[in-house]
Amino acid sequence: MPFFPLHLRLIAVGKLRGSIWLPAAAEYEKRLQHYANFDFVEVRDAVGKGLPDHAARTEEGKMITQALEAGNYLVALDREGKSLSSEQLAQILRRQIDAGIRKMDFVVGGPVGLDAQIIAKANLRLSLSAMTLPHELARVVLLEQLYRAFTILRGEPYHK
Repeated sequence: MPFFPLHLRLIAVGKLRGSIWLPAAAEYEKRLQHYANFDFVEVRDAVGKGLPDHAARTEEGKMITQALEAGNYLVALDREGKSLSSEQLAQILRRQIDAGIRKMDFVVGGPVGLDAQIIAKANLRLSLSAMTLPHELARVVLLEQLYRAFTILRGEPYHK
């Protein structure tokens, strides 16, 4: 049974492919299960289906909206979002838990980013880096940082 009364969902555009991303994501997902309930929700990628980027983003935004659960605290990964330290992310998780939030959705867009409507709905816009990251790497970095945040909250030695 997880230590924290929290259910996290990572809603992401597209499937993770490749021998680099899948094992890393699986490892951090397994580690996260010790601290909170965790699920992946993947929506179909619309890029490369004959649509211009803005139309693909809009289509992906519709699918993400369908995957969102009303009342969940929404964190959208956005390059123009707030940049946080690992400790600050841990404190955001702590504040949400203390405020009675039990469900959080983290949304990662695809190769052309997130639809503006998803970003506008977010309780928190989070930037992982000022640099552009492949969306697959962004997922893995987010998972690792969530795991790290929970180890910080528990005072465990992973975070140094």
